[in-house]
Parts: sequence; structure tokens; C-alpha cells
Amino acid sequence: MGVFQDKVASILRIEDQQFTRELLAECIGTFFLLLIGNAANIQAAVAVGGNSTSCHIAWGIGFMFAVYLAASVSGGHLNPAISVAQSILGNLPPWKIIPYAIAQVIGAFLGAAVAYFGHHDDLWKLDGGIRQVTGGQATAGLFTTFPPDHMSVWGSLLDQIIGTAMLSGLVCLITDKRHQIPTGVVPVLAGSIMSMVAMTFGANGGFAINPARDFGPRVFCLCAGYGWEVFSAHGYYFWIPIVGALIGSIIGAWIYKIFVGLHGMNESLDIQPAKGFNEMQRNSEGILIGYDNTLSRARGGEIAAPRTYTPSYQVFESSRTQITTADRRY
Repeated sequence: MGVFQDKVASILRIEDQQFTRELLAECIGTFFLLLIGNAANIQAAVAVGGNSTSCHIAWGIGFMFAVYLAASVSGGHLNPAISVAQSILGNLPPWKIIPYAIAQVIGAFLGAAVAYFGHHDDLWKLDGGIRQVTGGQATAGLFTTFPPDHMSVWGSLLDQIIGTAMLSGLVCLITDKRHQIPTGVVPVLAGSIMSMVAMTFGANGGFAINPARDFGPRVFCLCAGYGWEVFSAHGYYFWIPIVGALIGSIIGAWIYKIFVGLHGMNESLDIQPAKGFNEMQRNSEGILIGYDNTLSRARGGEIAAPRTYTPSYQVFESSRTQITTADRRY
């Protein structure tokens, strides 16, 4: 049995193709986020006493574990808007944006598919097998996002810009090493951010704040029999979660940079390395959620020339290391 397991592992294991591993991590992370989020939406709609608050909490918890899944390999973007913003800030090579986005959309599509089939009987209870985008028995909104009737185009666009700016800017905050937040705690805080955005801007348009989270399930709904109305409904609303999220992520990241991140360049930080989770993290191109707001990266565990850093999860030679934030890269 041990020999068989070794053979299977040797076939499936990817060691020297880092970029392939990154794409797989982005795919599985986004898959899990949509599986949990869409399943929570369906359950809240069909269960007696179901409510939006349970959905908001579930989306946050799902995002937390999704980031844990991908963080040590790709950085855990799980969102094309975050990838674009981080590329503009210099934390991600531009050529990786499109492959990351494709992997994220595929993961979102598959997450919606599993949630759909896992709750197939519940959907029949809601719509009787007639897949509808609008109307009293509409269920497409359990997978992708649509605005309520009172929202205008500009109101919906502003909603997505503000929501994504909150997500992007606050993730910059929780990954800024000057706050000395342990790497293993960052996904928990990221999940809290997701729930906070959902609870404050969720009613206006389903808090997509992520082009992959919205577009992948929208394509799945088309394949599942909802028809092209998933794209044409509400005045072709589908473009708003894409454009609004891209704009908002850039604005949020730069708001943090302008008001906090660009200042205090000569501060000295005493960083006490934590043991356990941080030391087990693997060195990779992607820092957690694609951010490194204090210092730049090192490859292969080696400290490279002047503008590099020792990752927070690398084993330090001494018990306490002083790092100067003047080495930050922006």
C-alpha cells in the first residue's frame, strides 16, 4: 500500500513548476470561497428562519479558509481586482494577472457548480425546477449578483467601488509589517473584512467586490439553464461588478498608501519571529494576499541586494531582528 501511495504521489506532485502551483492554489482557493458563499445563500433562502446575517458570516469564514488554502503558494489573491491592484503597486508581475484571473474564474465556476448540485433539491423547492433570473421565484441571485430595483446604474457602480476599496485598503493594512500582525492571523482578519463589507454594503448588490466571484457563477448559471438573461437582466448589470471592483481595488490600495503606507520610511521595527505556523510557511513568489506593504521580497530564502527582505515566515538566525522600513518597495 505504501508503494502504491508513493507512486500516486510522485505522479501528482509538482515541485519545480512554481507558476503551475500558484494557479492551482488560486483556483482551489476561489473554488472554496464560492462553494461556501453560494451554499450559504441557498441555505438561507430555503431554511426556516434563514437570514442574510448568516450568509455574511459564512462568506467571511469561507474567505478566511480560502486564503489559508492559497496563501503559502500564490499569496491568496482569489480576486482579479486584487491582482491588478498589486501589479500596479509593483507586488505582482503584470504577466501573471491574466493567468491568475483565468484560474480564479475557473475556481469560481466550479465552486458555484458544486454548490448548485449539492443543493439541487433545495433549488427545486424554491423554483420548482424552472430556473429564473427575475421574479418571485428567481434563484440566479443565489449564485451571482443582481441589484434591487431601487438601485441606479451609478449607485450600483459606486457601491462596488466603495466595497472593493474597503477590502483592498484594509488588506493592505493587515499585511503591513509595521503592525506586527502574525502571518497566520492575517486570513482571520481578512475574513472579518469580508463579513464587514457584506454587512454594510451587501444589500445594494450582493457585495460581489470580486470579478471572478461574480463572473464565474454567472457563466455557470448560463450553462445551468438560466439563459442569457443572467447577462442582460437589470440593464446588463454584469459589467458593474467587474469594472467597479477593478476601480475600487486600486483606489483602496492607494488610499492606504497615501494616508499610511508611504510615511514613516525611517522607522525601525523590532520583529519577534513567531514559531509554528509562520515557520512552516513555504517561500514563494506570492506574499500573503499578494501584499508586502513594508518590505520587498527575497527568493529561495536568500537575502538579495539592497531592496529585499527576510519573509515574516522565514526562520531567523537570532531571536530578535531589527528591520528598517526605509527598505520598503512601492
